[in-house]
Parts: sequence; C-alpha cells; structure tokens
Amino acid sequence: MPILLFTNVHKVMKADALCRQHDIACRVLPVPEHISSECGMCLEVEAENTEKCKVVLKENNIQFEIHNKEDL
Repeated sequence: MPILLFTNVHKVMKADALCRQHDIACRVLPVPEHISSECGMCLEVEAENTEKCKVVLKENNIQFEIHNKEDL
C-alpha cells in the first residue's frame, strides 16, 4: 500500500480532508520509524486510488513524497 509523506502535519490533515471529499479511502498513520521525514505523520491510500489521490493533491498544490509500504 502506498504511503504519502508530507513536510508537516497541516499538509497531512489537508490531504486527508481532500481525499475524503473526493471519496478516496485513506488513513493517517505515524511515519514508519525507519523513514526519515520532517513530519511524524503520513497518509496511506489503497493502491487503486493512488493516481486519483496524486491528481487531487497536485491540483491543490500539496507537495508529497510517495513510497510503497511493502518496499520499506
């Protein structure tokens, strides 16, 4: 499952709200310990929703990094 990393909690919460407004299933989680991130929270999305999520976040100028949870 992909996880999206953000630079701060405000952006995580904004991304979560935008995804929910667009019926994209997601959940806010702590960033896995072995990943370096400026923010302690991340957003997990279903693999089939990844592209839709990326489009919504880019349209709203929310920068993020995407990682596959299985690869971490």
